[in-house]
Amino acid sequence: MDLAKRVGLPMEPPQRNLNSRFALETGELVRALQGEDASGRFHHAVARAFFTEGADITDAAVLGRMAAAEGVDAAEVEPAWRERRYRRAVDTASEQGMRAGVRGVPAFAWEGGPAVAGMREPESLVEILQRLRAR
Repeated sequence: MDLAKRVGLPMEPPQRNLNSRFALETGELVRALQGEDASGRFHHAVARAFFTEGADITDAAVLGRMAAAEGVDAAEVEPAWRERRYRRAVDTASEQGMRAGVRGVPAFAWEGGPAVAGMREPESLVEILQRLRAR
């Protein structure tokens, strides 16, 4: 919370923990239909809504609005999830993350470098990137 305040990020700790699986699978739907950049923006919007607005990221209507902002028909979200079309993509990404050393969220990884998990001071991430560059 102190870091969020220092960088001017309005952050309200969630009152309850939600399973993000539906949001992750929806992100894969967005990736499949609109590409990597749209998927990145979708995930950013989901995290921001969850952490700053207390949004229910298990609600198809909430995720549908965010997917629609990236050019995906909101009506496509619930059927894709119900049919589990993107289950394998999420499972594969999770397995790759575990192999890379991801043990928590948020997580950052760079090719050829270690995975870094957990909230970090910006200076800590800069230091890690500088060490990687020096290799």
